[in-house]
Amino acid sequence: MIDTSSVRWLVKCCLAAAGALIICAVTAPSLPAGMQAPATTARDGALIALNRYLSEPTPDVVLLGSSLTARIKEEYFATLRVRNLGIGGGSPLTGLQIVLSNPQSLPKTILIETNLLSNAADETLVRKYSTSGHNFFFRPVRMAIAAYENWRHRPLNRVHSIADADRILKEPPQEYDNQVYLDRVVKGYGQDASALLQLNVDQLAQLMSSARGLGARVLLFELPYADQLDQTLVAQDTRRIALSRFGDPHEWLHLTIEKSELRWPDGAHMDERSAVLAARAIEQAVNGPSQATR
Repeated sequence: MIDTSSVRWLVKCCLAAAGALIICAVTAPSLPAGMQAPATTARDGALIALNRYLSEPTPDVVLLGSSLTARIKEEYFATLRVRNLGIGGGSPLTGLQIVLSNPQSLPKTILIETNLLSNAADETLVRKYSTSGHNFFFRPVRMAIAAYENWRHRPLNRVHSIADADRILKEPPQEYDNQVYLDRVVKGYGQDASALLQLNVDQLAQLMSSARGLGARVLLFELPYADQLDQTLVAQDTRRIALSRFGDPHEWLHLTIEKSELRWPDGAHMDERSAVLAARAIEQAVNGPSQATR
């Protein structure tokens, strides 16, 4: 004998599921296509920044690069609305492809770090955060989860953040016993990556041309290294190959930073005070005569 109460329960579940799919289908076209729920990985900061890039008003400036750029927090900038899409262990090619996937919301200025160009674009991230190719029905569910994560990691009050950054700048530089970390980084930077560098620089040039064709101002910049890293094979090859392809000084953003004020606790990445100095140097260069000779 059939249990009618069980049948009713099953019918209600099916109707509820159908209703949820219909709601998703109706609301999906009006929602950002690329928002993702951050995974529990070291790249959470980059994923949150990518979500915010897709869901919030177009920023004045987008920063693209590696973990070196990712350390320069958006709240360090006093006068520019900046979205930092630097990706730890990643490539500026990833962010640039994502930015170009939505040409209607292209930022006026795109700044690209050239320190680390040996990594190829992360095609998985590009697919996830491009404006097409996403599951249509479940976009609202994904967006709800992403929006919750963004809310949890929402930026601090801008006025307070700027005041905190100004306070940090008034402090003297810290000293670190980082020689063991520096030696390790120097060893890693001693490998020959010239073939990969050339391939990635060629792709970068093509993407930059596309962005400029859409009306964006695209500039390259190099962040200062610790002295020992500055002379490594990777640093020198990257600089040589980048300059050979982008030889016009007007393609570069000149950063005026007093290197003696900078510190790298792990040998490669700037500490907080140094990152604030880098942010203010970028801001000054963008707002001022930024097409200076390098």
